[in-house]
Amino acid sequence: MTIVFGGMAASLDGYIRSVSGDLSWLNDAMSKAEDYGFAATEQRTGAYVMGANTYREVAGMGVGGSSVPTYVVTHDETLATPKNTLLFSGDLAVLVARLKASLPAEKDICVYGGGQLVTGFIDAGLLDELGVAVIPVILGGGVPFFGSIARWTRLELAECRPYPSGIVLLNYRLRLGAA
Repeated sequence: MTIVFGGMAASLDGYIRSVSGDLSWLNDAMSKAEDYGFAATEQRTGAYVMGANTYREVAGMGVGGSSVPTYVVTHDETLATPKNTLLFSGDLAVLVARLKASLPAEKDICVYGGGQLVTGFIDAGLLDELGVAVIPVILGGGVPFFGSIARWTRLELAECRPYPSGIVLLNYRLRLGAA
């Protein structure tokens, strides 16, 4: 059965981007000798859904044009995209239903940043799993991991994996409802 999972990296104090927008804190923490689950994510993903800001950041690094369909959630109809990348501005539940109907059962939907998009998926009850890479840095401010969440969402820890670099991966299953 196709599941919807999200993944983000955050500083220890819960920010996904520094006040200045600099991401060197993230790149400096990562070790080339550590995979952080990237290979497994690529293998299981049948479609990516990402926010426009994350898409611009990824495209600016020269990454893009994947053979895996990518949907960029945006209202900017002028955003340039390569083949296999589509713009979407509508009800996230409609997008998820469409993707689930089109993907093989063994492939999943990866929600890849940013904080507003992940928050929207959680609020809509559309996210089944959430992975957080905690980066060993304290930024003191910036763009928070989550926006304002409409209701409590209980998380069940599925995995906790520390790396020699100090990065810790936390993978959770989401359960809706108040504690």
